[in-house]
Amino acid sequence: MPTISLAMVVKNEAQTLEHAIESVKDCVDEIVIGVDDSCTDNTAEISKKYASDGKYFEFTWENNFSSARNQAIERCESDLVFILDGHEFLPPDDHPVSLQLARMRHIDIYKQKVLTPKSFMEQLRLNGLSDGYDVLCKTLCMNTDAWGIPALFFLQPRVFRNHKGIHYESAVHNHLVGYEKGNAMGCPEGVLIHNMPPKRESMRKKQRAKMNFSGLMEDIKRERAKPLSEQNGRPWFYMGNSHADMGRSEKAIYWYEQYLKRSNFGEEKYQAHQQLAVLYLRHRKDFDASKEHGLKAMQLNYNRSEPLILLGEIASAQENYDEAHHWFKTARNMPAPNTVMFCQGPVYSFIPDIQRMLTYEKQGNNTEALRYAEAAHSWRPNDKTLIDKINTYKNNLKVSLPSHKPNLILADSLGSFSKDLINGLSQDFDVRANNIIDEKEKAWSDIAWFEWCDQNIIEWSKSQWSSPVVCRLHSYEAFGDMPTKVNWNNVDHLVFVASHIRDLFFMKWPHLKDVIDTSIIPNGVDMSKWTYRERGHGNKIAYVGYLNAKKGIDLLIQYAHMLPDYEFHILGRFQDNHIAYDFSSQVAELPNVWYQDQIPHHMIDDWLEDKNYIISPSVVESFGYSIAEAMSKGIKPLIRSRPGAIWTEAWRTPEDLLKMIDPKSPYESEEYRNHIHNNYRLEIQLTASRSLLRYLLQDKRSFKEQKPFKEEEVEIPQR
Repeated sequence: MPTISLAMVVKNEAQTLEHAIESVKDCVDEIVIGVDDSCTDNTAEISKKYASDGKYFEFTWENNFSSARNQAIERCESDLVFILDGHEFLPPDDHPVSLQLARMRHIDIYKQKVLTPKSFMEQLRLNGLSDGYDVLCKTLCMNTDAWGIPALFFLQPRVFRNHKGIHYESAVHNHLVGYEKGNAMGCPEGVLIHNMPPKRESMRKKQRAKMNFSGLMEDIKRERAKPLSEQNGRPWFYMGNSHADMGRSEKAIYWYEQYLKRSNFGEEKYQAHQQLAVLYLRHRKDFDASKEHGLKAMQLNYNRSEPLILLGEIASAQENYDEAHHWFKTARNMPAPNTVMFCQGPVYSFIPDIQRMLTYEKQGNNTEALRYAEAAHSWRPNDKTLIDKINTYKNNLKVSLPSHKPNLILADSLGSFSKDLINGLSQDFDVRANNIIDEKEKAWSDIAWFEWCDQNIIEWSKSQWSSPVVCRLHSYEAFGDMPTKVNWNNVDHLVFVASHIRDLFFMKWPHLKDVIDTSIIPNGVDMSKWTYRERGHGNKIAYVGYLNAKKGIDLLIQYAHMLPDYEFHILGRFQDNHIAYDFSSQVAELPNVWYQDQIPHHMIDDWLEDKNYIISPSVVESFGYSIAEAMSKGIKPLIRSRPGAIWTEAWRTPEDLLKMIDPKSPYESEEYRNHIHNNYRLEIQLTASRSLLRYLLQDKRSFKEQKPFKEEEVEIPQR
């Protein structure tokens, strides 16, 4: 097996250096690190920690990148040298960059094997470079975003055979020399990510600019002494790049145009025309000059999408929409090339779709704009800007349609109780659910549903709605003063989750009986998610839910002390630091108590599987999801006697509880499950909610196609 030396030269890279080395250390045999002796952070300490014995060194900066790199190479003893900067890293297998690059290159990963960057390095370490090749070029991805799309990517020599005289030249634009071009192989799957922290990047740009301008002017002076036909145009090209990087557009244009008089190097010439096309369009707004350079760039490099996007932008700006779509479509069909020149990641991913979306938007074609917004969204899932665009186009489309599902805006500040409701109502309504809503959504809605009587409904009841407004009140709101802040004249219907909560509400605010229509729609459990079986008495008592004062946590601990032969399994999150502190000190003395913080809801079914009882010592509950869910599994409930308890058998004293867990007492799994099925299953809640919404729409909005409100499905609203 060939050996690999990691070679690094670094300065002030403490923020990213450890991550960089950790990402590759298992793929190399030795680590050589050179540190600039003018460092002002702890780069040196980190480097000493990771460098192999005798492979740490310091150097004095001499305004020459190649000199620094070559000092590191001279200390490498392995068969291959691997170059890595301190702000680069080898992406892990779960990083999205590999799949995004494969998609940009039009590779079907289900038909063609694609190595991850990590596995590529492992293969390199196992097999080395292929015979006849001395240099390996990896894909360097610069400034990769959260979706794995790099701002720029290109092939760059990063691995080469040692002891063959291969080294770096040039003070600023250092490049590898000492090998035949035909002996370099491009390996696109060998990916490195180059993400320099913004502050560090800004400093680096200033440093490079200072070095560039002085060094390049010296090169230009030497070249100008030669006849024009013999001049090497590269210094002019890099001078144009340097000014463009610094935002000096006019100077960049001058140097690129000077370069074009002196060079015939295809790739570089393509890049100069492309840069000029961008500068003329963005800086001078000169469509004709921009188009001229864009066409020349396309002719020089027919397999690049960047000039195509530019030509499409120009056509769209001039309202030549058919031409614009032609260029954008051609760009979309162009796979990303494997080249040593810069490629723009967005251009080979979401930009063609974005541009078609914007062009169709200008044409007023919402159907096609929506199509391409969704295509762009496939590259950037959860991109809020694209999601807003998609929703805008959908809303615009609905205006022109003769009929559509009613728009339901559902505001849920917590987002924990309405997921099943949203899914169930989506069959009949176009549901848009948010923690908070805005004026645009108010205008969009055909009906509004506020989950909780909280700040949302307080704020939005200040003004009248043109659509019906529903508020659903749970329990805690009835014990506070939130309802007094709501303008109930602007609310059409108030839903309670239980009759005892409605009784409490009107006991506190009896004057509201004549103001607001009400009904009771109990919470519902999706029974398909809970595994039922016949069960019996045992010694495992479960508690599931938040841990706070009203949940009766003191009683829970008291019973754990009282019943040392029973196991108490407690699953939940504390909502009070004082209770958490007291709980932890008491539980430390109780070997029969097991506590676990929250777990994903879908895992609770398995967690409950071996439990015999579900206990609820709460002083008040509007429902108690954990009780209903456990009963769906056939587990016996141990509910403290309280108004609204969902099971008739309950305890008030310790003696009552002991009778309920006595092995001689009844244990009726089927009865527990049937009770939930007949009274609290999700379908009952959804049917009642749909009927209420249809009733309100028919009454308030003349949706005559809706069926009438049915008394047997939910209580008839009464004044």
